[in-house]
Amino acid sequence: MKNRVLIAVLLFVLPFVASAQDEKDVDTNIQISSYIVPDYEQLGKIINDPSSDFYYPSLLKRFSEADTTLTIEEIHCLYFGYVLQKDYDPYIRLEEEDNARDILNQDKVTKKDAEKALKLLNKAVEKAPMHLRLYMYRYYADRLVYGDDSKAASDDAFRYVALISAISASGNGTDFDNAFHVAVVAHSYSFMNYYGLKPTGQSLQSNAGQQFDVFPLKENEYDMDELYVNVTPCLGYLSKMFSSSDDEILDSGPIDQFDIRIGRKLTIKLDKKRKGEFKFRVVGYETVDDSISSVQWNDTKNLFAETGEKNTIVFYCVKSSFGNKPAVLLIMKSYCKDMLAYDTFIRLEGSAEFQTTSNNGIFPGAQGTEIWNDPVNAIRISHLRLMK
Repeated sequence: MKNRVLIAVLLFVLPFVASAQDEKDVDTNIQISSYIVPDYEQLGKIINDPSSDFYYPSLLKRFSEADTTLTIEEIHCLYFGYVLQKDYDPYIRLEEEDNARDILNQDKVTKKDAEKALKLLNKAVEKAPMHLRLYMYRYYADRLVYGDDSKAASDDAFRYVALISAISASGNGTDFDNAFHVAVVAHSYSFMNYYGLKPTGQSLQSNAGQQFDVFPLKENEYDMDELYVNVTPCLGYLSKMFSSSDDEILDSGPIDQFDIRIGRKLTIKLDKKRKGEFKFRVVGYETVDDSISSVQWNDTKNLFAETGEKNTIVFYCVKSSFGNKPAVLLIMKSYCKDMLAYDTFIRLEGSAEFQTTSNNGIFPGAQGTEIWNDPVNAIRISHLRLMK
């Protein structure tokens, strides 16, 4: 394996690095070595100090203005400092992004279409300014509205590559010790796409108290067999979001969608019905043990209590086999009184996008199982509603 990914990006961001390498003050600056690895304790001190050159609101303002004098050190603090913000949500669902993507994915996109998409994307950026794909979509829309050589397109290209650069400078991806770091799981796929890396699978692995997505790769110009990405902040967000004690009730919501990965158990509780759909709260989230995470599709009755809390639904996402082929199961039991319909989306290994799939609905007091022989690594459930 080679370090050419890092070399390639440093050629692009050389102006960033030049001004960052002379900094020595450990109290106010990130130290530059071979890589700029996020130290979140130190970051918290730097970006929250109004007198610091790395004060987060100032960095965010400069980034929003496409300030090309931002150094790699400042981009590092901006991107990974997002993890420490109150509004940090690596799994945020942006309806504006979904709608803009649908517009831009049409066979023929007019200037009027692109203007509509831009308005949606501008709103999405306000909500999630560190989300990479927004700048990719907006760059495409900019070119349609303002022209290929427009300042708007150039600015969004700068923003996109600047955030990619923060990831690129954090490691070389060759092993656990030198993994790239991301603030959002989906950024791994944007990163690989940028460098033309094609994953053939994905596995979540632990090492030294950290969590990593490991991607086997197709043959590539960097001679890399696997790519290691540190996703600890993203999973830490889930742990924090779903942690509870005897003295507090776990509560998340009301929301209308959740994603569940393989080897997880998730419990939701229905909230009020709004505009024909049920909002719900996530009231339980845990990793299941090995004896559960690989089960036979017809041997799952012991996973559920006979009676459960009213208006709750319990889901397991586990590996299995079906028809002598590997399979992924979504097993659920409803303790609700109504028959429910919902939308299902699956994400396949090696992909950042979810695709629509079918389901059988949720029946009151009954256990149900959905089965996929595809290499699924996550399932999304949304828009719970009464079955007609």
